[in-house]
Amino acid sequence: MTASKVRIGDVVAGVGGVALLVVMFFPWYRFLPGPSVGTRNIPDTETVQTAWQALTLTLVPLVLVALLGIALLATTLFQRTQAWPVAAQVFTVLVGAIASLWLVIRLINPPGDNLFATRLWGSYVGTALVLAITAGAWSSMRDEIRP
Repeated sequence: MTASKVRIGDVVAGVGGVALLVVMFFPWYRFLPGPSVGTRNIPDTETVQTAWQALTLTLVPLVLVALLGIALLATTLFQRTQAWPVAAQVFTVLVGAIASLWLVIRLINPPGDNLFATRLWGSYVGTALVLAITAGAWSSMRDEIRP
């Protein structure tokens, strides 16, 4: 274990990845019942959905960026070669940028029948955590001086 080589960006990305996986189980969106128009199937009751339930295509980069943030911290802690942490930094920044963009779009335009959708605290915290993981990996990648 090489704890002396861990930078603050690695810790932010790793802890952010664990926190993101936890926050994904909390409520992200509330869908209120709306008027039935035509053949649209709108629920009669209010539903609260987590990220696992509400997000479909966005779920893939979201889980991937969380796992890459954890992998960044783990590869820096247990490195035998410099290649693994550098690869984890690059992939985390790339996937984190994509996931950040998709989550910001989901904040502006919620999934489903968004006329009756409300964003809950989980969507804001999840977006902030994805941005923190990306920023942590970017900071770790920019830090050229290894202790």
